[in-house]
Amino acid sequence: MIQTKDDLFLGVRKYETDERKLEYMENEIKKGMPTETKIIALTLMAEIYKNKKWWNSSAKNLCSAADLAPTFREKIDLYFRAAIMFLQAGDYFATDDNFRKVLVLANNEQKPKLQEKINTLYSENAENYEKEKKYIKAIKAYSKILSMKIPLKKKLEVYDKLSVLFEKVGKPREAAQMIEHKQSIIESEEKKYIELE
Repeated sequence: MIQTKDDLFLGVRKYETDERKLEYMENEIKKGMPTETKIIALTLMAEIYKNKKWWNSSAKNLCSAADLAPTFREKIDLYFRAAIMFLQAGDYFATDDNFRKVLVLANNEQKPKLQEKINTLYSENAENYEKEKKYIKAIKAYSKILSMKIPLKKKLEVYDKLSVLFEKVGKPREAAQMIEHKQSIIESEEKKYIELE
C-alpha cells in the first residue's frame, strides 16, 4: 500500500504508457492511501487527462483533489484549475459551479482579481471558438458572457460580436435582435446620463 508521495512516484515510473499509469493510480486510490498522497495522485491523473485533452476527466479529478485539500489556498487553486478544464469542455454549468466555489473560498482582497481572471478566461474561450470558426460554440460562449457582471463597454462589444456571428450562421433575425439590444442599452444609458445632469 502506498503511503508517501515518493512511493507513488516510484510506482508511476514503473509504467511507460499513460493508460497504465492511470490504471495503477486508480487501483492504488481504491486500496487506500493518506489524504496528502491521494491529492497528489488525483492531480497527476488530472494532468495526464489534460494532456490527452480529456477535459472532463481532468476536471473531475481536480474537483476530487480540491474536496480533500486541507487549506483554502489549495482548494481555490484546484477548483480554479477544474473550472478551466470544464470551460475547455464547454460545460458552462460545471465551470460556473467551480468558479463559484473559488469565489466563496476567496477572501475579500482576492475576489476582484479572481473575478477579473474569470471574465478574461470566458472571453478568451469565446474568442478561440470564433478564431477556429466554431461559430455555434462561439455564440454559446459569448451569450454566456452576457449573463455575467461585465463592464458596459465589454457588453456592447459582445452584442456586436454576436450580431456578426449570427449573420455568419445564417440567422439574420437574431443578428438584428443583438443590434436592437445594444441600441436599447445605449439609449437607456444616455437617458440615465441626461437625468443626472
